[in-house]
Amino acid sequence: MDPETFDAVQPLLDKIAKLVEKQLDSGELRSLIAELGNLVGKRRIASVNIIVDVFDEDRECSLPLLTTGLSAFPGKEPFRTWGDLTLQRYVVEDGIKVVPHDRCPHCWHGWDFKLQNSSCPHCGTTMGDKCKLLLDTDECPWCNEGKVTVAKPRCDRCGFEVDRQKIVWG
Repeated sequence: MDPETFDAVQPLLDKIAKLVEKQLDSGELRSLIAELGNLVGKRRIASVNIIVDVFDEDRECSLPLLTTGLSAFPGKEPFRTWGDLTLQRYVVEDGIKVVPHDRCPHCWHGWDFKLQNSSCPHCGTTMGDKCKLLLDTDECPWCNEGKVTVAKPRCDRCGFEVDRQKIVWG
């Protein structure tokens, strides 16, 4: 998804999340999920999930934008769940794209650990060829805790070294 579209949908996603939160935190729903959790038995979890996604007819794939829910173990209070993924920016042939980190910026299908699995298993997009991870901060793309810079491309926390064939700074 292009950055402008992505930025434009964020306020709507925030509003949807607030409405969903009210529903998921309602006493009646929490009670029903707790009861369901008790009925399904040990070592099982009952859940209700809400997913907001965008389906692209050309790609024949959807891109999840918000995932949240409510889950319950037998005998325990229900708890909120979040399936949010870290968003990542990529420089591709037709500009900058923003997708969850486990998705291909070209076809939107699943593609996790792009720095290890350098080609998308669905469309064959290859990191470094026509797709580069865009770092707009100095946060390490490997551990998300350390710091990497153009001058010091080795993470000060985990030791990961930025491969400039696959990663660019923006």
